[in-house]
Amino acid sequence: MKRFQDTIRQRTKRRLPLTVQELIDRINPVIRGWGNYYRKAHVRKLFNRLQRWIIQRIRSHQYKRWRNGGWRKYPERRLYGEFRLVNLIQLIACQDYRLKNLCTCVRLK
Repeated sequence: MKRFQDTIRQRTKRRLPLTVQELIDRINPVIRGWGNYYRKAHVRKLFNRLQRWIIQRIRSHQYKRWRNGGWRKYPERRLYGEFRLVNLIQLIACQDYRLKNLCTCVRLK
């Protein structure tokens, strides 16, 4: 977990002049790879905590860059919907057999 957080920290440094879309594009592969690897373990609480931490990192980056209320301008719904941030909790839901009809990543049939 520490290596994962260090990688995200490095890609979301507050001094980098990136837009939210560019920032999310940089961290999505790391989140997706790490999440797919560990999703078979009992990690729901850990993923929940990491998900909140990632949102906080994105908002912190934007607040530093533009001096605005990043939490108001970029609510979680917008980050997951418009900017396509990978949701760790949804990766776990894909494993649950009862939820396969609800999961978007299984609808490839």
